[in-house]
Amino acid sequence: MYTNGFAKVNGTRLYYEMIGEGEVLVLLHSGFTDLRQWDDQFNFFGKYFKVIRYDIRGFGKSDRPSEPFSHFEDLKGLFDYLEIKKAHLVGVSMGGGIAIDFTLQYSELVKCLVLSGSSLNGYNPTYDEASKQRYLAGISIAKRDEKFNQSVEFMLDNPMWRQRNPKARKCLKNMFIDTSLEWALEDIEKTLNPPASERLREITKRTLLIIGSDDCQPIKEIVRLLETDINMVRKVEINGTGHLPNLDKPDKFNEIVLEFLMNSREEK
Repeated sequence: MYTNGFAKVNGTRLYYEMIGEGEVLVLLHSGFTDLRQWDDQFNFFGKYFKVIRYDIRGFGKSDRPSEPFSHFEDLKGLFDYLEIKKAHLVGVSMGGGIAIDFTLQYSELVKCLVLSGSSLNGYNPTYDEASKQRYLAGISIAKRDEKFNQSVEFMLDNPMWRQRNPKARKCLKNMFIDTSLEWALEDIEKTLNPPASERLREITKRTLLIIGSDDCQPIKEIVRLLETDINMVRKVEINGTGHLPNLDKPDKFNEIVLEFLMNSREEK
């Protein structure tokens, strides 16, 4: 059964969609995108779980933030609104960072973690020249300045974001164009203190790390740290993909994640 709507949490509205029955699986999208990032996962995993995807605050149809807020507290609010007692979390990039913070704060609500090309709050990776150019393009997209269209094409052609799948490239471009991120330049998001980067050894949930072979060096650094510091962890690399393997190679991504989730369900 499919349902959708707006969850009123923490003084804002989060747009969500839900399908399926059984154990709950929550999908958290990356930055510069929205819940459409999960088009190739939503119905697929809905055959096995009750799947929830939502537009994180500031993205998609959800409200834009105007004052300090916390993404992981918004997720807690969504849990409360939908009466979720426990869930598997699957996060990509920014969504992975939110899932990590949420797990550290509300461990009792988490069954397992899937982190694909995850960010990590509190960690300062090495930024090479290519990373700096991507950062500048991202700022241009957020500002929607005179270089906006040029920056969108730069990101789409960058090895990190490049989608070899034409359908995935079109989807990603649409999300880049539709996403308004001026608010993100104001630095009003609140994260854990001490930050997640200093607390990874507290995570005791089974964790799957996914990394695209063509992802950038900073993300690879984070994945190495996650693999070292999280206790029950497994890492899988998907060849021929960059930062968003769930878009570029959805069948492979879904196969890897489903196997992990099924094993996690059996070990409850």
